[in-house]
Parts: sequence; C-alpha cells; structure tokens
Amino acid sequence: MAQGFEFRPISISQLLIKIVVILVALMTSLSFLALFIPPQTTVVFQWIGVLLPALVCSNLLFLIIGLYKRSWYSICPLIALLANFHYFTKIIQANPIENVETANIRFASYNVREFKMIYNLSSMQQIASYIDSQQVNTLCLQEVPAHCSIAELKSVFTKFHYFMLTENKAGQHQLAILSKFPLDAVETISFDERPNCAIFADLSLKKNKIRIGNCHLQTTNWNQVKGDLLPTENAGYKWWSAIKTMSANFRLRGAQADRLREAMDSSPFPMLMCGDFNNSPNSYSYHKIKGNMKDAFCESGNGYGYTYMNLMKLFRIDFVFFSGAEFQAMNYRTGDVDYSDHLPVLVDFKIN
Repeated sequence: MAQGFEFRPISISQLLIKIVVILVALMTSLSFLALFIPPQTTVVFQWIGVLLPALVCSNLLFLIIGLYKRSWYSICPLIALLANFHYFTKIIQANPIENVETANIRFASYNVREFKMIYNLSSMQQIASYIDSQQVNTLCLQEVPAHCSIAELKSVFTKFHYFMLTENKAGQHQLAILSKFPLDAVETISFDERPNCAIFADLSLKKNKIRIGNCHLQTTNWNQVKGDLLPTENAGYKWWSAIKTMSANFRLRGAQADRLREAMDSSPFPMLMCGDFNNSPNSYSYHKIKGNMKDAFCESGNGYGYTYMNLMKLFRIDFVFFSGAEFQAMNYRTGDVDYSDHLPVLVDFKIN
C-alpha cells in the first residue's frame, strides 16, 4: 500500500485559477442580494450589481474553458449563471410586436441632458420634433435646465396642452410632465438635502384617473470622477476617492427609493412610474420602486435593453413601470437619436 502511494505536487497556478473561478462564481451567485439589502446597510452588493455584466461574461468564459477541459469546476460558473436567470430577463427580451392602434396612451420618458447635444448645441427643437413624429401624447422629461419655464416648453412642444414642472430651485435641474390629456393634483417630492426629486400628476383620460410619476435619482458622479482616474500621480488615492463618492451615491439613491416608495403607496389611482434611476435592474432602487408593478421592457421589449449611451451601452438605467392590473404595455422601444447621453424610452399602453 505504501509503495503504491504517489505524491503529486500541487500547481500553485492551477490552485489560484480555481480559487478565482470559485470566488467569481460566488460573487455572481450573490448578486440577487443587491435587490433586497439597502445600500444604507451595506453597499457591497450594489457594486456587485453594477459589475454583473463583467461577472456574467467571466463566468461564461470559465464555463466554456471548463467544459472544453472536462473539469469538475465548470459546475461553479454554471450555477452562477443559472442563479442569475432573473437578471437575464431584465436585459434581454423577445416579445411580439402588437397593433398600436388600440393604444390609449403613447408614453415617453427622456433624460434630455439640459437640452444640450454634443458641443452644447441646443436639442430642444430636435427632441420636440422627434416626440411629435412618434405621436407621443404623454411625455416625462428629466434634467430640464433650471432656467427653463413652462412658457418656453409650450413654445417648442406645441402639440401638448398640459404642462407640469417641479418647483424651481436656483441652479437645479427640473422634471416635467407634458400631456395632451388634462393634468392636475401636481406634487413635488423633494429628497432630503439633495437637488434630485420626483413629480406626480394625475392624468384624466375618459373616465379614468391615472397617476403619472417621474423621478431623477442621485447621479453616480461617474462623468465627474472618470477623468481623474487616468494614470497619474496618486492614482490609488484617486480610485479610492472615486469608489467612496460612488458608494455614497448608492446610499443616497437607496434612501430616495424608500422615500419614493412611500409616496407611491399612498396613490389612490393606478400608476405609470418612470425616470432616470441611475441604477441597473439589479439594484435596490429598481426593486424597491418597482414593487408589485410591471417593467415595460420585460412585458413588451425586444432585444438587448440599454438606455445609457456611455459605458459601452451596457446599462439600462431609465425605466417605465406600470400597474399591471389596469394597463397593458405594447411595443416598448428606445429612440435611435443622439440628442442626449440617454435614449428616449417609448411605450404604448392600453387601458384594460
């Protein structure tokens, strides 16, 4: 027995590779916790949610290599990928195209980036023309510039009859709701110590009352910090500073989502809720605000869903939610225009 025993030295490189595979699979499998654990409690799972596209690609690569080598550890990335089936349905869909002639509300949500295109050229007229071409009858806008007034919106978005703006504060972006249907009972929801906010208005359509919600949650500050991350002196300190800034913003968005959910729960009418969440579908803010509502992309979208033009077009951070018992979403789509760093989100709704 002793003579038949053969000692095999452990390859350090192979051991490290297997540890990396297991750790990546474990992180990916735990990504669902980002939906439930408030970032105010711990922010690490929100970072896993942001990094999920890279983690999924890594697991897919490890799975292919593992299967090719017929290695037992291929089971780890396979489990991780299966554990994220909920995520895949939020970024990829193949719903049938429906007849829009029966649509009651042709809805759009758009972060207009202060109506500034590249080189800061004004985009207001182009956006209004595009919205008209899509026959939109209810429009929610985020990042309307602070100086913009209802009179200015009326002079450009001439096809709309009713206009609502958030309470203007000097130097802060505004939110707007425009519609061809009557709007009333407007309310601004201010978030503590932040310029971000939400606006609600009740829309009257025939005998129906619908509460329209429009929000813009705390920015990631990615555009502000990315320039400091280029190879320079004190690069480590700058990366750590950027991570702390973005982590603080995760916490702010978590608190804003809690505040917004409270306001939504008090609505006496069915809701259409939209806005720029500055978070992916695998985040606490998405899950908290969505609640029991339906995601229009999941119900009627097609292809890979993204709404943010930067970061390799990987992220859908602009959402449209609706009360599923009262509405049916048809033909979710994003506009192929470059008037902002976001894409306009368009959805046709039929009232049940």
